[in-house]
Amino acid sequence: MYYQPSTNQVFTLHGEIRSALWASASVIFESVITDAALAEAGVFPLRSERPGAQPGEIVEPGPIEHVDDAWIQQWTVRAATPEEQAAIDEGDKVPVPHEVSMRQARLALLARSVLGEVDTAIDSLPSPDREAARIEWDYSSVVARNSPLVVMMGAALSLDDDALDELFITAARL
Repeated sequence: MYYQPSTNQVFTLHGEIRSALWASASVIFESVITDAALAEAGVFPLRSERPGAQPGEIVEPGPIEHVDDAWIQQWTVRAATPEEQAAIDEGDKVPVPHEVSMRQARLALLARSVLGEVDTAIDSLPSPDREAARIEWDYSSVVARNSPLVVMMGAALSLDDDALDELFITAARL
């Protein structure tokens, strides 16, 4: 994973970096992207090790910090709120938000370790769905739970309705 501090953007694939930097600053990379070229463009490796949670705990992405010349994704482990614990204990579902910000969506996908698969899934779509999905993914500021992009990406990432609902619930907390 990579991190661009100036935009607070996280990337998992070089293709994401190419697209984002071309769109925002017309940066063009050689066919093989080196860490030196990325650093020159203001993009750096990001270390992230998600901790495990015990029963009654929730793990959420925290801030990204610069520590000892490295960018590190911090994680927060917290006790579930009484409402969250009751929902877990009773098997009730927390209400699914109708929409979340793209930042929240990407962080939730990162926490589930599937963010890197999104570009591959988009690239595998037939045209014109591929182009429409790319525009939505790269330029939307919010993501609606029942949007065509979410339905397509859910299928492409093998996420059923319950998994998508859980992603939106997680995203809303971020």
